[in-house]
Amino acid sequence: MKRAKKFPFLKLQKQRFHLHFDNQSSLNGLPTEHDFYRWVWHALKNDYRRADISIILLDEEDARAYNADYRGKDYATNVLSFALNEGDMMPGSFSNCLYGDLIICPPVVLKEAHEQNKTPIQHFAHLTIHGILHLMGYDHIETDDAEIMETLEIRLLNQLGYTNPYLQD
Repeated sequence: MKRAKKFPFLKLQKQRFHLHFDNQSSLNGLPTEHDFYRWVWHALKNDYRRADISIILLDEEDARAYNADYRGKDYATNVLSFALNEGDMMPGSFSNCLYGDLIICPPVVLKEAHEQNKTPIQHFAHLTIHGILHLMGYDHIETDDAEIMETLEIRLLNQLGYTNPYLQD
């Protein structure tokens, strides 16, 4: 039992997972870098031995520009996911490593949370996990795929102490 106490879990976690966090939003009272770290790590820890993820929080104008440039949609959306080499096989040492970027628009997230009667922290947690699952290759275009992704989101959020986000929609 004492041996387990000496095992450097946090040190290994920090070696395996790097989060690059940049809050460029003008809003106050947003989740902290630690919150995002916890949500991202929880979503990917069972599937990836290593991960290097960037999260940037942007106001509506900047988020809208990204959505227009990359998706051809002229509005700010809640979360955008950009996987490095999406769909490509990574060479040996990188094959079990997740690389990607999330762009989250706090004004949109807060507006949606209010409209859906969710707490802001709950909605940020949900959308962060949702974005990470997209980086991991999950999708919700087809009904069967959506059910798989939503079931996983619900399970991960429940493990973190949040309620099912789809019950409140």
